[in-house]
Amino acid sequence: MRNGTTLFLLAVTLLAFAACPPAPGAAPAALEPTDSGAPSAIVIFPVGAKANPKAAAMQPVTFNHVVHEKWMERTGKDCIVCHHTGDAVACTTCHTQEGKLEGAHITLYDAMHATKIAPRTDTKPASCVSCHSQQITQRDCAGCHTTLVRNARNEAWCTVCHTVTKSMTAEDMQQGIAGTLSERRNEQLATETELSRKMVTYWKATKAPQKVVIDSLAGKYEPCVFNHKHHVISLMERIQENKLASAFHTEPATLCVTCHHNSPASATPPKCASCHSPTIDPATPQRPALMAAFHLQCMSCHKDMKVARPRNTDCTTCHKLRAPERAANQAN
Repeated sequence: MRNGTTLFLLAVTLLAFAACPPAPGAAPAALEPTDSGAPSAIVIFPVGAKANPKAAAMQPVTFNHVVHEKWMERTGKDCIVCHHTGDAVACTTCHTQEGKLEGAHITLYDAMHATKIAPRTDTKPASCVSCHSQQITQRDCAGCHTTLVRNARNEAWCTVCHTVTKSMTAEDMQQGIAGTLSERRNEQLATETELSRKMVTYWKATKAPQKVVIDSLAGKYEPCVFNHKHHVISLMERIQENKLASAFHTEPATLCVTCHHNSPASATPPKCASCHSPTIDPATPQRPALMAAFHLQCMSCHKDMKVARPRNTDCTTCHKLRAPERAANQAN
């Protein structure tokens, strides 16, 4: 009888599992362990000597050791970039809200946000902001960030990092500020925060036209046939493979608003000629004329991303000469 009951319960369990299987891509129950033995993620609290009233302190930041360790493996970096003293201790050991002698009176805010850092004899420390800023000048990101996009350091930019799970209590916050929060509770809050992060579903390249014919300035040359789909896929792959990029690019139409920079987010934005006229408009002299706008966008992106082809002087790679012009050139 007992065996029959056990088999019956097992069958019911299997049927229930088949009816409600785990959601594909569901977040794991815990973060992947680090190779160094450091916690997979921690919460960095604004540690200080004074208790902070509610909402007066800098919001805590979750630091994901796993993600950063993998980045260091790829780039050949070392933990000393952050732990610049050579000791793997918490940043708040030396850097607090008020500053301490041990940290040369450099506050926690400056230690995390400084962009101009003097090199040491053996290494050059990096703040969070300075390190991230260096990443967006690399080839994969430079096409957009060097010329076309400037980071708007507003509230939305800050909250990408300064966000901790809602389960954090006022008591957790005060203990964190005082440096008395237990390691176990700290890791619990950090893990919950990291596992709650949602990946953005970007617009697919098929949502927009595969190719776009740019004929606004067609005259001596044939219209330019722009392979829109190829460019979108190429850029999207770079964002999705980069944890830093995917953390900050939190809008489905991120890629669209890079080139269509003053248009509403749409798969069918207005043409560039709706803002850029063939000649400089005296009412808006700071706005490039249409031909300059096209070439600044395309050539700047290719140059910053080190795309060898086409050369800036090779006009006919993008737009072919019209037949009469070709015949005249061949005759000469």
